[in-house]
Amino acid sequence: MRKLSRQALAGALTAVLTTVTAACGIEPTKVIDVGPAPVISGASTPARVYMIRDGKLWLTTVAAASPQVNDLMAALFKASGRPVNGRSTALTGLTLAQVQLVRYTPDPSSRNDPDNTLSLRMRIFVSGWKVSRTAMAQITCTARLRSEIWAVEIAHTTPGNTGPLKIHTCREYWDLAPKDGHLPP
Repeated sequence: MRKLSRQALAGALTAVLTTVTAACGIEPTKVIDVGPAPVISGASTPARVYMIRDGKLWLTTVAAASPQVNDLMAALFKASGRPVNGRSTALTGLTLAQVQLVRYTPDPSSRNDPDNTLSLRMRIFVSGWKVSRTAMAQITCTARLRSEIWAVEIAHTTPGNTGPLKIHTCREYWDLAPKDGHLPP
């Protein structure tokens, strides 16, 4: 028997592999690059927010990037895109523009102000449709779940204009508490 040269052996091997690959019924295709691979971030924190069911505020757990107030509000607005357990939101059509925390300066004539001088007021700027009373309740009562936030100021912004900040506490919305439930002050 004659010795086969390396080239002949390589050619024969290629022919066999091509025949085997073609026999499986799958035609080879070129790789198509469509962008970066999807990334799943596992860094999330459970956050408590108020969602709406039957016109009442219900405490619901959603995922937030961190326990910070900015991320809590972002999670509340993001939850508007995906109802949870039959609970919806009044925030549809609204966009969170900005969240600010400022030192709470109590009004000396008010008897319900906190004794703690380290309390904060959350200012939130929202753009989009009109901010309904139920949307204000969701924002305010969710913020008031944080003990350091005593009051919430909500402003509706439009291109070129920011409405006045209006101060709210969750007490204004106690009528939206579920039966046998309660809301923060």
